Amino acid sequence: MRMFRWAVVGVCVIGCADASGTTASRRAASKEVAAGSGGPAQVLPNANPPSAMPLGVLSVQPPAVDSGIVGLPQGCEVGKFCPPQDPDAPHCGTLTLTSDVEVKRVPGNLLLVFDQSLSMSEPWMVGGATKLQAAQTAIANAITSLQDSLNVGALFFPTYACAGGPGGLGGLPGGLPGGLPGRPGGGMSVAPIDGQGQIPFQPAPMFLQAWTQHWADAAAALGVGTPMQEAFDRADSALANAQLAGSVAVVAVTDGAPNCLPLGAAGTDTEVNRAAKWLTDKNIKTYVVGLPGAAGVQLLNDVAKSGGTTEYILPDNPAALEAKLKELVQETVKTTFDHCSIKLSPAADPPDSLQMIVVEAGSQIKSQVPRMLTPTGGWTISQDGVYVEITGDLCSDAMAGRFNSISFQYKCKDTPELPVLQPS
Repeated sequence: MRMFRWAVVGVCVIGCADASGTTASRRAASKEVAAGSGGPAQVLPNANPPSAMPLGVLSVQPPAVDSGIVGLPQGCEVGKFCPPQDPDAPHCGTLTLTSDVEVKRVPGNLLLVFDQSLSMSEPWMVGGATKLQAAQTAIANAITSLQDSLNVGALFFPTYACAGGPGGLGGLPGGLPGGLPGRPGGGMSVAPIDGQGQIPFQPAPMFLQAWTQHWADAAAALGVGTPMQEAFDRADSALANAQLAGSVAVVAVTDGAPNCLPLGAAGTDTEVNRAAKWLTDKNIKTYVVGLPGAAGVQLLNDVAKSGGTTEYILPDNPAALEAKLKELVQETVKTTFDHCSIKLSPAADPPDSLQMIVVEAGSQIKSQVPRMLTPTGGWTISQDGVYVEITGDLCSDAMAGRFNSISFQYKCKDTPELPVLQPS
């Protein structure tokens, strides 16, 4: 950031002249108010000014600076600071003020509830990848981006065909060769997370290997039926029995309305009720991703809403799917701060012009934070520019992992305004 020089030059404090026209008494003063990295402050010659000169008529022309003043008319006014007309230097706004706050990354946990029914083998778009291929790649890429900070498990549904008797290949009687076997003894169509064809919670690098191996199985994406309610029943057991530290999120991926309900089964509940209970009891959010074929399915939207994520996600194409999944993964991994009292080095100078900038987890949106964000939350800075105190709700958000980073900078004259952070 460019600092500015300000020189007060040739001030005549007693403007009396003698008979010869020379000034009988004058006092000249020059004072450097702020300095950058250049040479000494420039002082204009003050010899023999006109007699009885009014205060402030001398023109002060400081070097080009980043004044932080906007909206003034062109040109300078006598006795007032003249803002620069030239663009900011390329390094403006890049001053980094380090702090003594310890930043901690808390690993996240992800449970995928993934539809592997036959319809997932249909093309996403004409001539393109199938829905399964697009989702398989998008999930792998999203997890890879933060694999050192994630534990992941997967529940695929169905793992047994919803219809048909026990044993044998296929879904419906006489169904697809190479498909999933009929559910044994007429039981559930989804195996538990530690059962055959599922992936228990494990560190992401190990999960990615298991994920790749799963799709090498010929039966993958050849299941009959969409027993999503049974999958959520299995997810409830998996979450209850897992020993997980850090935040947890459930991501359900499907391409249509659930069917094949577990009629008469004990211990079952609807997807909406499961998602609501996870949110209330364990602060676990449920995201629902709808692939082509899922548009207009109200139940999927209801599950997302009850799970605290407002509405289900309908990506337009595979690239949008991958981008959204990466955002969800980033929201699961929390970056927290150990306290809200920050010591800056070097000290902010001037402190009143300092801006706080935050980057939100997940969305990666960069915002500026007002000193008083809410009546109960914001931030203050000491007069010497050394200490910042984050207060109230804003402090709670920082320590709960809402932000990936908190930084401080001075706004450049030519830099567009950042959006203002919205209270949580």
